[in-house]
Amino acid sequence: MQGRYTTLELLYDNAPISADVAAEVESFTYTDSAADSADSVSITINARDGARWLGSWMPKKGARLHPVLRGKNWIVQGDSLAMDCGTLLLDSMSYSDAPGAMEIAGIARPSDTDFSERDRGDVWRNTSTKRIAQDIAARYGLGFGYDADEYPIEAIEQDGPDSDFLARLCDTYGLVLKTYSGRLWVYDREQYKAKAAVQTFRRTGAEGDPNVIVPGTFRWTTDMAGTYTRGYFSYTDPDKDMDITASVGSGNRTKDLNQRADSIADAAAQLVAALNNANHGKTKISFTVRGNFTIASAQTVQLEGFGLLDGKYFVDEVQHEMSRGSGYTCAISASQVTEPFYAWQVGGNIVYNQPETEVYSGGYTSNYATTSPAASAASTAMAKKGGTAGAALTLKNCPLYYTSVIKTMTRRISGTYWLYDGILVNGRYRITNAPSRCGKLPVGTNVTGWVNPSDIGL
Repeated sequence: MQGRYTTLELLYDNAPISADVAAEVESFTYTDSAADSADSVSITINARDGARWLGSWMPKKGARLHPVLRGKNWIVQGDSLAMDCGTLLLDSMSYSDAPGAMEIAGIARPSDTDFSERDRGDVWRNTSTKRIAQDIAARYGLGFGYDADEYPIEAIEQDGPDSDFLARLCDTYGLVLKTYSGRLWVYDREQYKAKAAVQTFRRTGAEGDPNVIVPGTFRWTTDMAGTYTRGYFSYTDPDKDMDITASVGSGNRTKDLNQRADSIADAAAQLVAALNNANHGKTKISFTVRGNFTIASAQTVQLEGFGLLDGKYFVDEVQHEMSRGSGYTCAISASQVTEPFYAWQVGGNIVYNQPETEVYSGGYTSNYATTSPAASAASTAMAKKGGTAGAALTLKNCPLYYTSVIKTMTRRISGTYWLYDGILVNGRYRITNAPSRCGKLPVGTNVTGWVNPSDIGL
């Protein structure tokens, strides 16, 4: 039976060069990052033959590298595995003499464009998070992927390069911007955390098993500083002469936000994003395994064999390294998956500092009381009984109310309805007449009215 082995296939400006340089590659590292940075590669070369490496073989900044790591007999005899690192831009090089070594590094970010360089002063109006990201990707001829809710943007000013602006925008709404192989990819980290674990990494097992942690490499850390159990949002819009407040959670560790919001739904999205971003990564693990071709950032994995440390973790980064001395190994960093804050738990209030109160089209008022810790807890308790956003309700002669506080019902309704957002406000829920309207903005055109929990069986 033949042993397992790995090889590096390398394209340089679309030309295959593996056969020429394979014997002189000392090490190869591919860093697959889940957030806030682009994927990257680093290759260390034995450059003792200076006539070649300092001559016609000298790499050029801006060249395109396309590495593919291939494995044979890795899981079972006769298998063939491949990990395509995508196309990266060679953006840095270094050379040292005696004995002669060269290191070249590439990054997935489009460094040969204005994406990270040119300052812009645009104002984006009547758009959304998805459309802004899509427009920026198109500006540089980049592929685009979006796997998250689309948040409406009434108006936002850009001050700085597209890369910085888009990263801040994504962060504001709890989204992650990742650059990979000529593509911009935006996704919701909390939604990805909710996915099933794809692999289990164990403390003990057969030596060389790609799911067994190499002894002595495991590390666990946790930190309470900077974590939050409660959030409060406040914003005053001088143009509309209105105040928006919102709150969620309970406890003594409170995060306060004071930034622009267009509505309570917008404030809720920003508030839970800030809380979830702050709480992410407060309990982390890192470890090394023998080469694992199928592990990737943004996946979830299970940890096994470490007692109370066991559980589900989100993969923040994977470093795939192949070297002459150590062979192929993977260094993995991951964050523990905990219960996040949800926008449907947030309650809020809009106060217009004008004589009249703004009413949405369709006759639905946006005003409702800020959720207290007790009310937030009540929403969570109701959710466990089925009072969650999108839950179907079969109603018969059910009283419907115009607001969350009005005492006189508007009319009685029968048929199938759905909970709009699962937020319990002043003892009532909002409902809608179609599942596609749940959580959809604007509120006034998508909400049918308010109902009492007791009238809908909750």
